[in-house]
Amino acid sequence: MIPISIIPMIISIVISTIGIIYIYLNRENYGTLLNVSLNILLYLFLGVIFSILYVFSAHTDLTIKTALLIWKISIIFWMISISILSIVQVAGIRFQNLIPRSSIFYALLGGFIISQLYLSNSIGIFAGNDFHYYFVFNNWLLLFSLISYNIIIVSIMCYNFISNFSSFRDKQAGRNLGFLTTHFTLIIFIYTLHLIFQSIIFRYLYLTFFLIGSFIATYNIFKRPALFFELTNKIFDFIIFHKSGILLYSYNFETGKETDESLLKGSILIGINHILSNFITKKDQLKLIKMKERDIVFEYDNTHGYAILLTTNHRNNFIEKAVSSFMDKFTELNKEKLKNMKGLIDISEFKNAKELILANFDPYISKDSQTKN
Repeated sequence: MIPISIIPMIISIVISTIGIIYIYLNRENYGTLLNVSLNILLYLFLGVIFSILYVFSAHTDLTIKTALLIWKISIIFWMISISILSIVQVAGIRFQNLIPRSSIFYALLGGFIISQLYLSNSIGIFAGNDFHYYFVFNNWLLLFSLISYNIIIVSIMCYNFISNFSSFRDKQAGRNLGFLTTHFTLIIFIYTLHLIFQSIIFRYLYLTFFLIGSFIATYNIFKRPALFFELTNKIFDFIIFHKSGILLYSYNFETGKETDESLLKGSILIGINHILSNFITKKDQLKLIKMKERDIVFEYDNTHGYAILLTTNHRNNFIEKAVSSFMDKFTELNKEKLKNMKGLIDISEFKNAKELILANFDPYISKDSQTKN
């Protein structure tokens, strides 16, 4: 007879495989290589490897020695998986918080747990009347360390979300991330209860809630890639200038509206002055001004005589690629107008830039401001 727990395991493997393939094939939509790699590893370790080990460790078709070994290995993959889950969440909130200290801490505590895990008789095993193996922690320090590890991961995830929510550029995306954080916190809590009480009820509760979480997370991966673009990183202003100093177009990401020259001030004017001075020569053109809280990013099209100025919390690979894609399309649409710019200039002809901005910078477009407009 096929154990009923095999069914959720197979579903988990199918969902995870689809997720891995989809993320890889659409990797350009998920920002950095690190984001892509972390999410693929999370699917592989938690959705495939851990699920297989977790389910098969309880089957009495295996010898006691084999089942105990698989159970111990499953615990190791559990720790690795929830560590990756925590890092995925941090990367999605504030990439700059990915500092080595947390990774070192996970490694030290994880190493201690593994050393305790393979002490002789650290875990006992017995077969129940329901043809499932059950595991008893003879080493209470090991059980306490595992529970502490789970609590620390949950605490870090909750703290990162709560402390940064007010800084999210898109509150709806933030609420989606909050729901996922809450759901995976519940999954970790149920798994912890199973570790402590070894009740088959908690085993099936874990498998059920994990499958629900997998469906929800995969749906968000397919439909809301913006969740993977550092939610606290924002673009503030996007400005297109002609080399003559004429403002061709300006868009404010915070308000979702076009702006005029009279509203440009401060660091933006500094950047414009640099743009104009750098049009003199192609050699060593300025690409970035780093300020205390913002980066001013520049890109030039010397052939067609215009430049882009963009202000953001900090430049990243996605912004660089988006600017490059925007300029290719903007030039293609407006090359004749740019070539023939003489005398009286009608800048309203360049309002087609807005559609290109919305298409190329979608993860940075505030859905809240779009709704208001």
